[in-house]
Amino acid sequence: MTQRMILNETAWFGAGALRHLPEEVQRRGMRKALIVTDKALVAAGALKRVTDLLAQHQLNWAVYDEVVPNPTIRVVQQGVAVFRESGADYLIAIGGGSPQDTSKAIGIIINNPEFEDVRSLEGVSP
Repeated sequence: MTQRMILNETAWFGAGALRHLPEEVQRRGMRKALIVTDKALVAAGALKRVTDLLAQHQLNWAVYDEVVPNPTIRVVQQGVAVFRESGADYLIAIGGGSPQDTSKAIGIIINNPEFEDVRSLEGVSP
């Protein structure tokens, strides 16, 4: 069963959630995704499932697959650089906590450049 949760943005999850991706992207007028994942999920074919769907709908993407368990500041900063260099305007996280956390940190920095050092995020309260 597919579930939809709207926080600051929309998160789709559960069986069948992937099928909603093209419609969501097109509805929002997004142009290019940065897909944030790790090498194990690439090897397992999870990335290909997403990129095949994007290609089927003529949607553009770039990939950042350097995420590691308990991602470091360096991993986040590299992801920010890839986001900027690729011309992406939205993020797709493939995987569990580490890709999701890395993707969220990239999004925070892209939208709040004052946190670019990443360390300054440690003292921020909700």
